[in-house]
Amino acid sequence: MERPEITLDMRASARSNPNSWLYVIDPEFGPHDELPPWAVVGAYPVDERGDIGDGFRANDDYRPSPTALRMPVATNRLEKAIQLIFTRHLEQQELLPELLAAELLIFARSSGDREVTGFRNRDGRVMVPVCTSPAHVPPAWPGWREVRGRDVARMLHGHPLVVNPSGPITAVVPAADLARV
Repeated sequence: MERPEITLDMRASARSNPNSWLYVIDPEFGPHDELPPWAVVGAYPVDERGDIGDGFRANDDYRPSPTALRMPVATNRLEKAIQLIFTRHLEQQELLPELLAAELLIFARSSGDREVTGFRNRDGRVMVPVCTSPAHVPPAWPGWREVRGRDVARMLHGHPLVVNPSGPITAVVPAADLARV
C-alpha cells in the first residue's frame, strides 16, 4: 500500500499528541463519525517531539470508500450499489435487485427505436449495453431510451448485460442471473 500523504493538519495533530500514533482515516468519514475497523487506512508513529516518523503501518483490513478512490459522485441507488460492490462494502448479489428496480438507459438508433441492440465484445460474445445515468452514455451512441431494469431482463434472449460499458466502473451480468431474481 502506498503511504498516505502527510498534511499540515496531520502534523499539527501529531505535535499536540507526542509519543502516540497518528491514525489516517478514509476521507469518507468526518472527525465525529464512528469508525468501523475497515475505515482506518493505517497509522504513523509520532515521537516524543511530536514529529511523524517514517514507519507507516497499513491496516490490512482497510477497504477504501468510493470517496478515497475518487470515484464520481453516484447519482442514483444503482450507481452507489455498483461503487460499494467494487469497494467490497456490498456483496455482488446486492446488484441484481437494484438493477431490476432501476431505470436504465438503453441504446437507441432513433427516438422511435424500441429494439434491444447487442454488440459483440472482443471475444465475439454479444452483450447488451445499458447505462445508469446520462453521464455514462457513450458519446458514440446516437440516442438512448429509459427502460426499467425488470423489463430489460425480459428482452435479453440469453445475452449478458453490460452496465456502463465505457466506465469508470462496469459490471457484466449474465441474463440467467437476472432471470432467477
